[in-house]
Parts: sequence; C-alpha cells; structure tokens
Amino acid sequence: MRKISLLILAALALTFSSCRKTPDYVPYIGETTNLAYSTYAEQFDVLWNNINTGYVFWDVDETDWDEVYEKFMPQFEALDLRVESGNAVSTQELKALYEEAMGGLIDHHMSIQVKNFYSYSWDNVLSINPANNEIKKRDYYYKESHKLSDEISQFNKKLASNSVQGYKISYSGYEKVNTDDVHVTICYILFELPDGRYVPYLWQNGYKMSVIMSGLNNISSPYYKAAQLIDKWKNAALKTPKNKLAGVILDNRCNNGGYLSDLNYVVSPFIKKDLEAIYTRYKEGPGRLEHSVWSPVTIEPSSENRDLASENIPYVVLSNIYSISMGEITTYNISQLPTGYVIGERTYGATGPLLSDAIDLTYGGPFGDIEKERHYVYTSTYEIKTHEGFVPEGKGFTPNKEVLTRDAGVKGQLDAALEYIMSY
Repeated sequence: MRKISLLILAALALTFSSCRKTPDYVPYIGETTNLAYSTYAEQFDVLWNNINTGYVFWDVDETDWDEVYEKFMPQFEALDLRVESGNAVSTQELKALYEEAMGGLIDHHMSIQVKNFYSYSWDNVLSINPANNEIKKRDYYYKESHKLSDEISQFNKKLASNSVQGYKISYSGYEKVNTDDVHVTICYILFELPDGRYVPYLWQNGYKMSVIMSGLNNISSPYYKAAQLIDKWKNAALKTPKNKLAGVILDNRCNNGGYLSDLNYVVSPFIKKDLEAIYTRYKEGPGRLEHSVWSPVTIEPSSENRDLASENIPYVVLSNIYSISMGEITTYNISQLPTGYVIGERTYGATGPLLSDAIDLTYGGPFGDIEKERHYVYTSTYEIKTHEGFVPEGKGFTPNKEVLTRDAGVKGQLDAALEYIMSY
C-alpha cells in the first residue's frame, strides 16, 4: 500500500460500468474538448456520462444512476420538443428538473452549474448543490451558515474584548485576514479557570494556516498579526507547565475548510509518532468502481511537540453542522488522539479532497467550463475513509457529546467544552 505524506498532498492542492454505450461526443474526464451540444437532451447526456465515469463515490452512493437516465432523459427530450414548437423553457423549470435528477448525490462538495442556452436573460445559469438538500433534512438543522458564522465571529470578538460575562481571560486577540488568497477570521483566547489553570482556545473560519504562518516573522506581512495569534495558541498549548495547563480547545464551528497540510499545525504538535490520519483513493479508470488502492495520509510529529496523552490533558474540538471539509477532517483526527474529545454537532459531510488544478492526474474531479461548454461540475477528486472503514461523505462525523446550537447556542457549546475540561 502506498503512503501519501502531507507534503505531497499539499503540493497537489497549492467496476461496474454502465451498459449504455457512451456517445462519441462525450469526452472522458480530464479531456479538454469543447462540447458542441445544442439540445437539453444532449446536455443532460453529457453531464450524466461524465458523472457516470468520473464520480468517485459510486461505491457508497445509493443513487440508481441508470434509473436516473431512463427516467429523466425522456423529460429532457420533451423540453426539446417544446423549444422546437416555439415555447421557451425557463431557467427555474430547468433547475427543478436537474434538482430532481441529480440533487440526491452524496458528494457534499458538489456543485452542478448548467447554462440554459435557450434563455437570454441575466439569470440563465442554474446551480444544484446536493448538500443543501441533505442537511436541511437533519433534525438539528440550523438555517443559514453565513448567519451562524457571523454569530460565532461576533461572539468571539466580544470574548476578545473581555466583554462577555462568566469568563476570566488572561490574553485575547481577534484578527481578520483579507488578501487575494486568504479570507479568514481568527480568534485566540487564553482562558483562566477558577483553579488558576489555563485553556488556550483557537477559532478560525477556514484552514489557511499554511499561508498565514509564512508571515510569522515578517511584521510587514498582511498575515503577521494572525500568524502571531496562531503561534500564541500553539506556544501556550506546548509550553504551559503541566500543572497550569487544564486543556486545549480548537473551535471548528463554521470552518469551511482549506488546506490538508494544516494538519501539521493542529495535530502534528500533539503527537510523538507518525499518525495515519485518513485513507484516500481516486478514480483511475472509467468504470464506476475503478478506483486506485487506498493510501494512508500520514501526519508526522512536529520537531517541537507535546504528548498530551501522557500528561492526561484533554484536547477538545468544537464542531457544528457547518464544520466542512478540513473543518471536519481535523475534527476526526483529533478525536483519534487518546485525550481527543469532540463537543457539538455532527459535521457537514464534505470530506472528499479536491484537485481541480491537476485533473489530468486522475480520472475524476471537476469538469467542464460554464462559458465554453455551458456546464461546470465541481466534484471531489478523492474519496476518504477512516481507520474503521467509515466513508464520511454525505454523513459527517458524530461528536462524542452532542450539544446543539438550537438548544445551547454559541456560548453554551463553549461552556460545555470548558466544563468538560474542568471536570476531566
């Protein structure tokens, strides 16, 4: 079995086939061919075939893809007949049909964009996001990710200003980074417990640490202040004496993901030996189940590290329904540490890594061009599984202790983390 290091993945990031014969005009994933289709039926056929051959989750997705074709192709053909008779098809009507046909796929990174080429209005591009359909069915669903992220951000801003009652704060910092490459908000708090011990806390709404930390020692860098906060969190977690460190908190709530290499900043400092974080595989042929072998992604210990387990110090992660991608991969990997513990909600379920800039290296992943080819499908390049063989795509990771946003609120989830640490 091959071993994939985080360095390799970071560089990449910075068999049951259908019985139908693929039409000649449909390219395989990775080819750069302008598709000259002119009907709704041909458009659907192109999308269906590319997803059929390049989708990485056919081993776990329960969608009957052949049935989708048989059911919906006649409906797209009917739209063509309407156009031929002089009746227009609205973008909303076309969206509803694609939603019904493809809105149940489990890839929670997936976005299907289609241009309604018989509509000349400004809103002639439709978008289908299967994840939006699935998460709304969850009994703990909390509406509007941006609203909740803003709520957490504003709460943490108040924390940083020491204006929230019920906490004793030894140090705090809150920074927004807005550059061409990075749009992240970071909050670092050093809580002081009633018994005099400390808990370093870090929240960020995206994983861009690999870029931000490049500005650690450069005062003129736009990342300098944010890098200082991350460094303070790490140093407090690593260097606070055992009798003064009660626990460590990493807040992944409303974290929409980022670089897999950031595992080096939130996991590597707290392990003493190599950790096989997750296993990945990709599509290496057109068959639905034509995958590569599973390869472990290995996290190596930092040169400066601390064994929290040997000191019996808890490492708590806060998660919610909008912990996405790296926001949930880090959650899972910390939960695997001996003193790792997750509080909050089951995560989003968008765990398949993306490789949009190196499509020729695999048979799957994003395809199309909304302007040139009148469609674009953003979809995972890799499938991941855990040590237990669990594929979290479309499901997410379940916390050790459930504390729902709708019941406890943003403050209540943090309170639960601090209470767990105090009682540990």
